[in-house]
Amino acid sequence: MKRSIVVVIALLAAVTAFSDATYRLFSSGKAVGTSEIVITPRGAGFLLKTETKFSEGSVNKTIKELSTLESEWIPTDYTLSITGSEGESRASATFKGGTAALKGKAGTSPIEASIEYRNALTPFLEDVSLCGIISLLHRADLSGVGSRGEFEVMLPLEGVSAKVTLTAVELEKEYLKIDGAREGGWSWSAYWDPARKQLGRLTVAGQFEAEIVQAEKAGEVEAKPQGYHPLSKDNLADGDLMGRVASIKNLKAGLAFNLSPEDFERLYLNHFSQEFAGEVLSDKIMGFVEVKNIGHKVTNTPNWPLFYPLKGYDEVYLLPERGVDSDNPAIMERAANTVKPAKTLWDAARAINLWVHRNIEYDASTGGALETFNSQKGDSRAKALLCTALCRAAGIPARVVSGVIWADGPIDHAWVEVYLDEKAGWGPIDPTLGEADKINAGHISLWIGSQFPPVTAGNLLLENVVLE
Repeated sequence: MKRSIVVVIALLAAVTAFSDATYRLFSSGKAVGTSEIVITPRGAGFLLKTETKFSEGSVNKTIKELSTLESEWIPTDYTLSITGSEGESRASATFKGGTAALKGKAGTSPIEASIEYRNALTPFLEDVSLCGIISLLHRADLSGVGSRGEFEVMLPLEGVSAKVTLTAVELEKEYLKIDGAREGGWSWSAYWDPARKQLGRLTVAGQFEAEIVQAEKAGEVEAKPQGYHPLSKDNLADGDLMGRVASIKNLKAGLAFNLSPEDFERLYLNHFSQEFAGEVLSDKIMGFVEVKNIGHKVTNTPNWPLFYPLKGYDEVYLLPERGVDSDNPAIMERAANTVKPAKTLWDAARAINLWVHRNIEYDASTGGALETFNSQKGDSRAKALLCTALCRAAGIPARVVSGVIWADGPIDHAWVEVYLDEKAGWGPIDPTLGEADKINAGHISLWIGSQFPPVTAGNLLLENVVLE
């Protein structure tokens, strides 16, 4: 017998005419995770990116889905990643000429299928993810009571197709109640606002109930968390302090902090210039960290412009996302002009880093890439978001790294990593301090991602710090 879960989803931000949103998930009044849906126009179509982080009891998982869609919400490419306490599953599919080529694995079982379809095939994951249902609601575009549609869907972990029926049954204020069902699978009722393209409430029979409660409209990025304190303008103006920071060649320290299960996937404790040894428990990190001031083989990076596509990285690091406006025309133009003289990929990344360092005034304000680009000011996180957006706009995979900088004590700080190639991997650049490759060893990386760090400098323990 299936267990019923009641989930309340609180909408924190809606940023376009579509259902772009960050959601908070609750179960029986208890927070159990977050979910983010980003819909980005791309040519005549869209990119639909969803990320759900769920944790209840001993079960925790992160579900990521990315669909490339033509107009009318017809998919051309799809990727799925599920990681967590119950194992790992992955799938990818391309849709062309009436055939979907699907590959992946569900746990330890391989998935490989060639699925034929007539008009379109919508990926539909029956899990704690709204991606499939939202895709179908957009694709159906039902606008009045009595309207109905039947759609082919692909079950990515089963490797088969199925049919889903949607029927608009009644109007409740601005919401159209749409009943959906898959034979032998989910059935649900969705309250859909056809004017705003937004889901209001959702009940999945025998599975979960979802309700969207709209809060105050947020800005381009989420609100700054309490306890987040980056470098101040006075810090940067203190030549002696910054000299001590720049001269750190090696840092060793005891490191400990508490965290939530949904934050585990963002952890970034071990890489080329940093090593962490200790315990990673269900709710805390305890151990020792060592950071070294060492360089990558940046002189061996590919020629610029690239003659062939890079391999070995997650393509999400080339896509726009919330706060990383790499598809904005002004940012794209700035990126193209900045990298024009470059001879290698590393030259191009370093040129962007230098442009942000020189042209964006350091300020206590923080915002997304476009806001920072327009205001020409921002803190380390704002600079990192803009630098990441410019790199992605130029065609360089990039991601935000956050953690702390040791400046006579731990201070919240963010910088950027760019993907160089399969041999060199990810190389660091810091648009706030103007450093590249061999950045000083005071950079202690903790998190990957454009969101604010879930644990700030004031909430972690660094002890027995040894500097060389």
